[in-house]
Amino acid sequence: MKMPESQLIEGEMILRDMQLSRDVRLTKASLVRWLALAMGLVSPNESRTTMLELFDALIRLQFEERTDPDIRQIMDALRDSGNSDATEKAVRYHLLRLKTIGLVDRRKGRYFFAVSPLSEKYDLPATIDYALKRRSEMAISKMKDAARELQESFARRRQQPVEVVQFIKKKPST
Repeated sequence: MKMPESQLIEGEMILRDMQLSRDVRLTKASLVRWLALAMGLVSPNESRTTMLELFDALIRLQFEERTDPDIRQIMDALRDSGNSDATEKAVRYHLLRLKTIGLVDRRKGRYFFAVSPLSEKYDLPATIDYALKRRSEMAISKMKDAARELQESFARRRQQPVEVVQFIKKKPST
């Protein structure tokens, strides 16, 4: 039986273990890019910049201006940065990606970084911890279930009771 693999995938997660060097710590822009790379939001040497610019704009709006922006405010922030020609369609697509991976939530048309019910709003480290741990813990739990079932299937095979079959010899008919 062929497994419908692509239908089984509920999401993918890329986490990169990267050096946090002194050079990275020098500017906000390099820290934003480092975070985006580490969380798999962008690829190394990515030339398309919409996700990176959106991530940067959301960070600025949330942590500098302390606002939960709507799409218009996000588009304005991207234009004000002077280095974005992102379309609203592309921004909405990337916002959906951020929402799907659990980094961003949306309520009443406003976007904000997701936080644990136990954390304070405007806490980016808590957002990263909450979103990534939640996703990885769900995936790891499913992997452990599958491994447990696989291990149990071998144990059942080894311990299969031998069925005793009695043969009754029939008397030949005369």
